[in-house]
Amino acid sequence: MDSKAGIVIIVGNQKGGVVKSQSTNELTFNLQEMGKKTCMIDFDTTSGLTERTFPDALPLSVDKDPLGNTFTPGEANAYQLFFPDTDVRPHELPDGRHIIGSTNELHEINYRPQDCIFDFKERITHLRQNYDYIFIDSAPEYNNLLIASHLVADYLLIPTLLEKSSRIGVGKQLSYMQRIRKNYNPELKYLGTYITQANVQNYNQPLLEGYLTAVETENLQRLFDILAEKNYGPETVLAYISWVKNLAKEAIELGLTIKEYSPASKPALQYQELTRRIIALTQEGH
Repeated sequence: MDSKAGIVIIVGNQKGGVVKSQSTNELTFNLQEMGKKTCMIDFDTTSGLTERTFPDALPLSVDKDPLGNTFTPGEANAYQLFFPDTDVRPHELPDGRHIIGSTNELHEINYRPQDCIFDFKERITHLRQNYDYIFIDSAPEYNNLLIASHLVADYLLIPTLLEKSSRIGVGKQLSYMQRIRKNYNPELKYLGTYITQANVQNYNQPLLEGYLTAVETENLQRLFDILAEKNYGPETVLAYISWVKNLAKEAIELGLTIKEYSPASKPALQYQELTRRIIALTQEGH
């Protein structure tokens, strides 16, 4: 990879509802604030990241004709990345970040011949020259979109809740990463996992001895077991983002990140620390 090219990070888990889109929003906002030129790409066909970014209405750059009877993707729609000659121009947000959003028609890419992933790779090769970081919010399914994102990425970052289906999703995501690394992208690395909405019982206790509730402590130990099966240690769990009642909901309803809404809150500070760790780990790896 060109040493000047931006770093591409997939954020994904093979279980939905793990705070993937919200945490992608938090991390990219922090990166931009820290002086890193950042772009988000929404690869989830539910368009959660896009709708969170544009809560009132999609801009014409994502959907050219929102009232029309046919699909007319704009130049900032991820659908355009799978064709060699389409116009692709990310949408600039007021905070300086860029986004390539999605609509549910993105799912059609999964029914195209698989060689469309190589058109996507060429588009990203050019796009990454303009950024320090590109974050791809990946879908919880094994399909063309997932393979394409892993084909171009440098790192995989996995958010998870501390409950059974989410930690099983971590194991599946790592299995897919290893399969795609073997067949398509030998440079792809596992960056780490982070816990979202951790139910902290006592901040003064050791991690496995009362920091979390008993149920979440048990789920964390089982997550460590899953990571060990893939030859990764507990140190690859990079952060434990606290759950604070109503905080994220209120921030989302106001169209703000947690950092903007409540900068001194535990989650805001924890996301900042996770962002610093991501910078350190990725710069070290390059």
